[in-house]
Amino acid sequence: MNIVLAKLVISLLCLLCTAAVLFRKKALTNWLESKSVSITLSVIWALFRLLPFIAIYLIAGFEPTSDVNGFWDEASKASLGQVVYRDFWSPYSPLYAYFLGLWLKLWYDPKMIVLTMAVMDGIALLVSYHFFRPFHSQGTFLFKAIIYLLLPGSLVLCVIGAQEDVWMWLFVILAYWARERTLRVEWYAVILAIGLLMTKAIFILIFVPLLILEKEKIRFLIPIALIGIASLAILYPTVGLEFMQPLDEAKTLRAPNIPALLNPWFFNRIGVGEKFWNWIGLAISVGLSCLASWRLRNADFRIMLSRVWIVLYATMMIVQQSAYSNYIFLFLLPLVFDVIDWKNKKQVILIFIFNLLCVIHPSFWWRLGMPCYMVLSDTWASSQLLLDYSMQLAIVILTGYFIWLSFPKRSAI
Repeated sequence: MNIVLAKLVISLLCLLCTAAVLFRKKALTNWLESKSVSITLSVIWALFRLLPFIAIYLIAGFEPTSDVNGFWDEASKASLGQVVYRDFWSPYSPLYAYFLGLWLKLWYDPKMIVLTMAVMDGIALLVSYHFFRPFHSQGTFLFKAIIYLLLPGSLVLCVIGAQEDVWMWLFVILAYWARERTLRVEWYAVILAIGLLMTKAIFILIFVPLLILEKEKIRFLIPIALIGIASLAILYPTVGLEFMQPLDEAKTLRAPNIPALLNPWFFNRIGVGEKFWNWIGLAISVGLSCLASWRLRNADFRIMLSRVWIVLYATMMIVQQSAYSNYIFLFLLPLVFDVIDWKNKKQVILIFIFNLLCVIHPSFWWRLGMPCYMVLSDTWASSQLLLDYSMQLAIVILTGYFIWLSFPKRSAI
């Protein structure tokens, strides 16, 4: 449990620093109004990403653990020219391992994967500035950028966990930026398709609400279809049906999620682990995101995308059996910049608790042996199991709260 305690301590320090920054919100925002965005973002990224990386991995000498071992296995083999899905297993899209492999050409070490994640997080933050610029003054955006970089849901999951989930947000806002600059729906579609090939299969879920609102549906679908056909034309002769390996992730039972919480109350009779729960989860998450996008059809596209993104992937985090609380890193950027009212004490306290629990729980749950509760008595069989179930319940409730906060209300439309 040492890693759990380490994450707890680091997370609490992050939250104390965040609270201190919020206490000086007005003065700090005013001071940042006159600062260069690119220089300031570079400085705060260096402070809250590069320096922690140097301190943990180069000075203290810690080795990356957890998911980094899996990323290293994929990326190192890809960098040597091996074929994804055929020569090595991968739960990610086909280009993911090769992109990481390119970075290993600079430094052939697992630490390079962590540094890559930190760099990509910084790029996502920079592109988010251009995405959210119409809605924030310069000082306000930079203030929120500091908050984002300090929150444990981004700092710990990026520098210690080396999570890549923020990449999906990066690609969807890059696609929007390309469309705005070129006025071409084709480039928008091409970047979305590349994002799918570079990240995870779940990235395709955002295509559904975007397609519903797209006025030029044929021009949107043709580039995606062409890239999809070309990808299959390469993958199938090379690896056969092994390119479907990422879909195996849906079979992996994780926590927290609603089925796992309900299971002991129904004495293990609700079919946890069965495929139909995956389909129910997809229907709920995609259905809610489509409803949200339709309600926001007359809103600014950036507001619509931010809210729909949170509704889609936050819902997925608690209804899909294979999702886990690390997925906070997938939607934390739009949550910080678009939804949370940083003057609202209730929202601030809840986002703090949410970050803390989402960072700690996956490590705690895994080290307990990934428990699945069959009957109610299992949940209090030991103090650790009771704590685990309580954290799962709290994460699901808080996720529901932030989904509700993001979801467009009829009265506001």
